[in-house]
Amino acid sequence: MSWLADADVTTIEMRDAAQKASLKTAIESQRKTAEAEGVVINDVRYSGAPSNRQALLEVVQFAREASIESFESWKDSDDQFHANHPLVDAEQALQAIAYRRGALIALEAQYQSQVDDGTLTDASELTW
Repeated sequence: MSWLADADVTTIEMRDAAQKASLKTAIESQRKTAEAEGVVINDVRYSGAPSNRQALLEVVQFAREASIESFESWKDSDDQFHANHPLVDAEQALQAIAYRRGALIALEAQYQSQVDDGTLTDASELTW
């Protein structure tokens, strides 16, 4: 009889572990979605998606090296064009995106810890 009870406990533990893993995956996905929203600097949105972060970093580095203070034409993350877009705005956006990303990752860690200790069982109403 003991082996049957042990099998039931193992099944429950495996189910709980799978539910926690699924919840953690959902939390990570929500964080990445929140991260992709990006930031707004002077009415221009800059996406926080990985590809946009990389492109933004490249253009800022290029502009610094070329001593460019503004971009003749800038296409924002909402597909709007801006004439004479200041480099300083792009630099501020890059910094703000990095700060926001760090804060979101810290929040994700907090939520994941709550999953581990059993105090968070549903990701549907998390605040990012």
